[in-house]
Amino acid sequence: MSASPVRAVTLCLPDDVFEGARVDVAGVARYGEQAVEIGDRLVRAGFDVQTVRLSSPALDEPVTRDDLRARAAGLVEGCRRAGVGSAALSALRPTALAATKPSDVAEVLVEHPSLFLAVVVAEGTEVDHDAAEFSGGVMRELADRDSEANFRFAAVANLGPNAPLFPGSFSDGGRAGVSVGLQSTGALLARARANPPRGLAGATELTRACLRDQLDRFAALLEPECERHGLLFHGFDPSPACAPDVSIGEFLEIAGGIRFGRPGTLATCAAVTAGIRSVGRPTVGYAGLMLPVLEDWVLARAWQEGRIGADSVLAYSSVCGAGMDTIPLPGSTPQQEVVAMIEDMAALSARWAKPLSARLMLAPEDGDPRRTQFRAEQIVNIEYPAPATTTGGGPRTTQAR
Repeated sequence: MSASPVRAVTLCLPDDVFEGARVDVAGVARYGEQAVEIGDRLVRAGFDVQTVRLSSPALDEPVTRDDLRARAAGLVEGCRRAGVGSAALSALRPTALAATKPSDVAEVLVEHPSLFLAVVVAEGTEVDHDAAEFSGGVMRELADRDSEANFRFAAVANLGPNAPLFPGSFSDGGRAGVSVGLQSTGALLARARANPPRGLAGATELTRACLRDQLDRFAALLEPECERHGLLFHGFDPSPACAPDVSIGEFLEIAGGIRFGRPGTLATCAAVTAGIRSVGRPTVGYAGLMLPVLEDWVLARAWQEGRIGADSVLAYSSVCGAGMDTIPLPGSTPQQEVVAMIEDMAALSARWAKPLSARLMLAPEDGDPRRTQFRAEQIVNIEYPAPATTTGGGPRTTQAR
């Protein structure tokens, strides 16, 4: 059996390369070189490594516009020296937002296309409504400056440190370590096509067995490789990331015998998530089923046809993984609705103490009111669905065709 591609080898940086806004560029570069070496080692072993990344510690103290700009510039330069393609600038906790504005965050992300950033809107059982309002403001600013940049920003809730997948990733600031995210949807889909599972229990077992096989192959190589470099191995995020040619939606339809968005979808999501969370390996991050609407052709079609919407995706998140990911919103969406969607996600996360995030793909106010217009290769552009006549599973945003 061929191994799943590696979506991300992420080295989580320690606090000691950051002193406030100042960055030890040489130190960042040294860690970046280690990350690249680990990625190269995987490639020599026959694995396809898509990205090597660095992740910075979360920020708790008030951060200014100048602080953000200086930190971003130093991090980007360290990545450039090491040949690392992208980095997480930080996760800003609510206490860090007192001295900055949404426009400051948007400015940095637009200026540095290799950087990602998150705002923490819930930890434990508490939702920070000011942080949710701030996050909605960043999304609006990005939509009007460069709507593609919203792919690199998220509002996160109860996501732990050292996750490999962006944009929610941030390090714990302790000893440097590595985490890995796999793009395992292709392997799952191949198994399901070859031998469709019988019932939801079969879907759970197929998922568990496939991911265990994949993770065992990587663990045997990664753990000693990290030790050789003096790095911790934080673990895997076994969430099965999709790709343009492999759909998690198609896998769910085969595994559950359903059409995505129709009755049985939530039960299928729960069954597959049970398999993901029972792999018995060191895991970090979301460790659950991800449903990125605009990065998966089956999910995108279901949204365009009105079979799923913001409410239904959030309902599925109650039993699966990442939350509201790459949700398409026309530019006419009221700002209070953008914030309300973030607060809905945060409330669900706080209620069940589970990692969720909101990555809302808000179009510019003067954008096409009929369809999305994103340029990124991995995105499936769709027509916005017709206005919903009920509040059931349809979209919360209403927009004339």
